[in-house]
Amino acid sequence: MASPMLPALPPAEAVAAFRNRGKRLEPSFAWQDLWHEDHATAFTVAKSTGFDILKDLHQSLADALANGTLEKDWRRQITPILQAKGWWGRQAMEDPLTGETKMVQLGSARRLHVIFDTNLRTAHAAGRWAQIERSAELAPFLRYSAVLDSRTRPEHREWNGTVLRWDHPWWDTHFPPNGWFCRCTVTQMGESDLARLGLTESDGPPADPAPPRAYINPRTGEVSEVPAGIDPGFAYNPGRTGSPPAPTTPPASPSPSPAPLAAPLAETIPGRAARAAAAKWVDAPPALAAAAGKDATAMLPALEADFATWVERIATGQAHAMGDKRVVGTLSEPVLEHLAAEQIVPESGAITLLDRDLTHFIRRLKKDLGKAPDLADLEGIPSSIANPQVVIWDADQRNLLYVTAAAGDEDRTLKLVVAVNHAIKQRQADGKRAIVQTNAVIHASRMDAQILSQDRRRYILIEGSLE
Repeated sequence: MASPMLPALPPAEAVAAFRNRGKRLEPSFAWQDLWHEDHATAFTVAKSTGFDILKDLHQSLADALANGTLEKDWRRQITPILQAKGWWGRQAMEDPLTGETKMVQLGSARRLHVIFDTNLRTAHAAGRWAQIERSAELAPFLRYSAVLDSRTRPEHREWNGTVLRWDHPWWDTHFPPNGWFCRCTVTQMGESDLARLGLTESDGPPADPAPPRAYINPRTGEVSEVPAGIDPGFAYNPGRTGSPPAPTTPPASPSPSPAPLAAPLAETIPGRAARAAAAKWVDAPPALAAAAGKDATAMLPALEADFATWVERIATGQAHAMGDKRVVGTLSEPVLEHLAAEQIVPESGAITLLDRDLTHFIRRLKKDLGKAPDLADLEGIPSSIANPQVVIWDADQRNLLYVTAAAGDEDRTLKLVVAVNHAIKQRQADGKRAIVQTNAVIHASRMDAQILSQDRRRYILIEGSLE
């Protein structure tokens, strides 16, 4: 069976929603660079960084949407424009996140097919939702409709015929399209429509065949739960989140390996993006945060460069937000297992460093040249957490010790002390201070690692080796 055609002329709401996205054109390297609600007011196409093509693509798609242009006619119009601007075929491109140069696919017939289908279906969904909200009082029910043929996803087939109120939370994640080239739709219905067709409201959403899977964005480290049957990047309602565009290139390759650490310069967009993504580990379940930290090697250089800028700013007395804290990593799965054996349940899986503690470390640096870490040690804390030589449980102090090579000193190691569920006062959104718990780096020093191996009762090895 052929793919169902989109309506020749879409609702005005769909055209308006899509044109609104053109007010913010965001070049990107990968479709995961922007995510769900971050796409709410933006239009992007993967591998568009460094090319002046987004305005052409958005305008041509907006016109095609408004005029009911067929995909083949749109491709015939846009292809020579993209080719003239050099955005065609396979080319070498530098990933701005990692600095790595890779051979990537720019324009092609297949990519244009993905761009056209995904953007227009998402625009139709956004416009459809606007109509649903406007008519909800008279027609409060939505019926899920799947195309029942050999290409239908099994989960979508199970969802076919589900009838739920328009404001049921299921539609926050299951309002189609629910994946690449998903052809599902919804039908809005009133009480009389249900009666006429002999239908009734479903008792609830269909049971998922499997629990939601954790998806870790390889570009940002953000952790999200994706329901079974939905592709990563599609578990949102385009109308409820401001009509964000879905990604424009299916995932095709694993996360890139990390590039050499960047020097601490002025803040960069990748650095701010990495910081924002890491901040989301604080509220993620510890197990998901651990998985995110393990798989976030691609963003480690950007995270550490941004962190090093923060360290340098505080070390040189520059202005910064007082009471600030930065996420420097996550507890690993082995650490979580050991904490469980110690009957400790961490409130968060993230590891943080407060500005006041960093200031204390810097003061010690200036006073004690023997044991105090140097500035390079402090700037490298995210790497020390991500790639420690050993992780040890201090049974007497009930703290975690992250031990790694000290910068420029072969005879000593850097020891970071992490207090689990460390209580701090933090200013809330309402301006008031409240007690929150975090896994905080509370001490940093240089030491002889042999001390740790001499008292195996107190220092219990969790990861790595002291040999």
